[in-house]
Amino acid sequence: HGSLAARTLSYYGDTPQGMVESAFEFARICRKHDYHNFLFSMKASNPKVMVAAYRLLAAEMYSLDWDYPLHLGVTEAGEGEDGRMKSAIGIGSLLQDGLGDTIRVSLTEDPWLELDPAGKLKAIANAQLEAAGAASNVPTWRETTRDFKVFSSREVELPVQKESDNLDMRNVLHRDGSVISAITLEQLDQPAALYAKLGCKTAVGFPFKDIATSDSVFIRTLPAAADKERRLALRRLQEVGVGVLAPIAELTANPLPDAVAVVPLAEMAGAKMPEGAVRMAVTVRGDESDELLKAVASSDAVMILLEVPADISRIHASRRVFEAMKAEASKIPVIHHTKFTTEPRDELVLTTGSQVGCSLVDGNGEGVLIESPLDLEFVRLTSFGLLQGSRMRNIKTEYVSCPSCGRTLFDLQEVTAKISEATGHLPGVTIAVMGCIVNGPGEMADADFGYVGGAPGKIDLYVGKTVVRKAIPSAEACDELIQLIKDNDRWVEKEVEEEAVAA
Repeated sequence: HGSLAARTLSYYGDTPQGMVESAFEFARICRKHDYHNFLFSMKASNPKVMVAAYRLLAAEMYSLDWDYPLHLGVTEAGEGEDGRMKSAIGIGSLLQDGLGDTIRVSLTEDPWLELDPAGKLKAIANAQLEAAGAASNVPTWRETTRDFKVFSSREVELPVQKESDNLDMRNVLHRDGSVISAITLEQLDQPAALYAKLGCKTAVGFPFKDIATSDSVFIRTLPAAADKERRLALRRLQEVGVGVLAPIAELTANPLPDAVAVVPLAEMAGAKMPEGAVRMAVTVRGDESDELLKAVASSDAVMILLEVPADISRIHASRRVFEAMKAEASKIPVIHHTKFTTEPRDELVLTTGSQVGCSLVDGNGEGVLIESPLDLEFVRLTSFGLLQGSRMRNIKTEYVSCPSCGRTLFDLQEVTAKISEATGHLPGVTIAVMGCIVNGPGEMADADFGYVGGAPGKIDLYVGKTVVRKAIPSAEACDELIQLIKDNDRWVEKEVEEEAVAA
């Protein structure tokens, strides 16, 4: 979306509205000459911008009674799970709404590796659209508060500290979006490994929160009161601000001091807080009665866990819940709670990106809780990737990197990996790695810094959209990029990991 004409930029700015107007300008020329063999493509590297542009374009087409195909894609999405997550948030969200006729997953990988995630995104959307019963299982409601033309996040109130609190409860959720990790009783047997997988730093066996540490943990089965070692592992997490959530029935059987009791909405009215529990979270399915949703919206719950059953459409149920929250002006944070059984890694990434990202790009949702048998660290990083891809919470450097093509002037995969290794510890910084100058400067509109192939063996470096250093030999370009970041006061040194010392 950085390739807009100067006259469009001067009026609309670098916005989805400008993208739509630019596309319609050329569409009108085609129609003037009775040429209709074209489609629209609103691709951008920012999934939120991309989704907004396609929705605006579709609305404008509906108003004009046009019906041209839409080609979907998040351009220069990058590589690995991050590239797949951004593609799922953008492409998957639109497919969930029935928008899109052709798709392209753009990865900085071998071209044939783009086919599998593209096919899976299509399958996820088809399953949603074909499950007519899943949508009908959600009570009918009228959507009045979601405006796809104007993005705005919900105004929420995070947990506040009470005089009676023994621990600091303000950090169980994060202002920019929360990650809650599901853990098991068995993982408490190896606390050092558990702390590491939760993203904690450790010193002499004690955990400490870091930038990518889970904000809270959810555990379905608590250690018995006599199980001192497991309870100590949980207590050390609580003492550094990691909240502990557990089902109310489990907390009643095995009370845990300073815990958050998770109560099903159907049982909320008669629920009695267990001994030691200091806050309440409420599980909502999305198919409850209007009266129950109104009741939870005005409750004193510290958060709502939106756990939609498999036989109910997550998209419909989620939007109904957020409609109810907004209708009551509720400021309770809502956490998207999803459960997987034996899903492969890429399907977990693509499914959460599509079905949860569809809400997050609307500003609906304040975090995510993913239950999965997959590696705890992978699930945590996937959760953070979902939040970062939805432009909520940054924990690492953002990359915009194009797929290889015939114009590419260097080995994109090798160079992107090298730059990622050297600069991946700079949250809040966006770096573009572009193979050539044909599309590079335009398509890296969101980047703070750009590394662009200018000629064979030569690299141009950008700050924003301005080239500042030209024709740098490829062998020196990565070091020059680092120096450029330092010159602009965006560099921090990597922290040296401290080795845990046995107590």
